[in-house]
Order: sequence, then structure tokens, then C-alpha cells
Amino acid sequence: MVVPIGTRSTGQGHETAYSQLITEAFGIDNELVTVIQGDTAAIENGAGTDGSRSLPAGGSALKAAIDVVIEKGKRIAAHALEAAEADIELADGRFTVAGTDRAISLADVARRAEDPAQLPDGMAPGLSASESYKPKASTYPNGSHVCEVEIDPDTGIVRVERYTVVDDFGEVVNPMLLEGQVHGGVAQGIGQALYERCVYDSDAQLVSGSLMDYCLPRADDLPMVGFAMSPTRCATNPLGVKGCGEAGAIGAPPAVINAVLDALAPLGVTAIDMPATPERVWAAIQAARPAAAA
Repeated sequence: MVVPIGTRSTGQGHETAYSQLITEAFGIDNELVTVIQGDTAAIENGAGTDGSRSLPAGGSALKAAIDVVIEKGKRIAAHALEAAEADIELADGRFTVAGTDRAISLADVARRAEDPAQLPDGMAPGLSASESYKPKASTYPNGSHVCEVEIDPDTGIVRVERYTVVDDFGEVVNPMLLEGQVHGGVAQGIGQALYERCVYDSDAQLVSGSLMDYCLPRADDLPMVGFAMSPTRCATNPLGVKGCGEAGAIGAPPAVINAVLDALAPLGVTAIDMPATPERVWAAIQAARPAAAA
């Protein structure tokens, strides 16, 4: 089964989620599904993957196409099995007459679909569908981030000791992919809060333009991220899913900076700009100490 779709994965694993929607709907093996993403030779249009739109929009379009194909398949199966369309059920890749052992495989139905002589009167050949979906409203994922940091007052070095996230992403298609996106987003957010800084010289020339100069968090800068879900089905799309791509990166910076300020509060520090580098943290501590002593 070939699935051309207008969104494009950039490492999130959308092809796995799309395949999963197909395999669960038709009851077939994942190896039988080929997902083609963002190919203008295979699909008329697409809108990329910005704004967490791939499953809420692309997945909803795919669900609509799945429903059309299933209904067409049931009609062909009913014709082949000489049964009422209402009595046809689909499971494990087979169309079956309910309550009997009479059945025809999805593959056989697909072959029949190409032969007009084996189709019900008035049905066009082919077992395919092309659907689009434009969301009428946004999804509203929500969650909570809790961060614990430890700061060395002599050096200003901040260590993230523990990090926990609880999120509501609506219905979940693939928990492992979803958790991976949250972990990656949290890593980005911690980087923004503590490490990543663009530096320009007096001529407005970027001098931190490579990873030799621009600091990203490394594995030993990050804790294991505790993650849990408290899902509430979304009412604004047929799949009931909510966007998750930005969640980690949105929640992490304020959680980290709030933890930093909470740790520094006894020393009199009340504000600090991102990134909270060791230099900035140390300078804030030194500036607050005279005021605290006075």
C-alpha cells in the first residue's frame, strides 16, 4: 500500500506514525506500507510540517482517505461475496461476511478493483482515495515542567539535576515517538536557557556561527527526563490528537530559569538573562552580595 502525503518529516518519525494509522485500520503488516513524503511528483500539494501540523492535519487527511478506501473495499467485497455491504467487516487484512467464514483478502479486493468487469455497476476502477484536511481550529496541548538545578556559587556553573514533564497531547498514536520529541525539545530548551548564545562583533558580524563557537548542550549536561502523559482527546480533529513538537522547547526555558532564580534567591539575585552561563550567574552572585551585606 502506497501513501503519498504532503507533510515532510525532519527526524520526527512521521512515516512511522502514518504507517501505523494504515496498519491499524486495515490489519496489515507494516512492511506492506510505503509512505512517500513531500514528493511533488506524487501529490498535488502540501504545507510542510510547521506548527505541529503533521498528525493533526496530515494524519486527519490520511484518516479520511482510509475511510474512503475501506468503504469502497467493502462494496467490492460485498459484490464478490454476494452479501449485503452492511454485513461486511474488515479485520486482519480480510473482508469477511459477519458471522460466517466467507471472506476475501484486501489484496484480492485491490486486484478486483482494477478490473471493471468485477466491480459493482457504476463504480470507477481503482482502490484509492485522495483527501485533504484543513483544520478549523488549533489543538491545545498543555503540560507542566518541573526542573531542579544545583549551582556552584564559586564558579556560577549550573547543573540540571532532575527534570520531569507531564503533558496532555490528546490521543497518542505512537508513545515512543512522542516521548522522543519531548526529550529532544527539552534538550533544546535547556540549551536555550543555559548554553546557546549568538555573539556579534562591532561590525554586526556573527562570530558564533559554527558549533566550534556556539555552545549546545551535550549528553553529560542533561539529566534523564522523567515523562508522563495525562491525555484528553482533542475535539478539533478526527484523530483526537494534539501537537507535541514544540512542547519540550517551550516549557524548558522558563522551568530552568525559574529553578536558577529559586536557587539564587537566598543570595539576593532576582533576575538573570538567558543564557544563564557560568559567567552571568557568577556576575549576578557577585553583584547581589554587596547589596545583601548592606
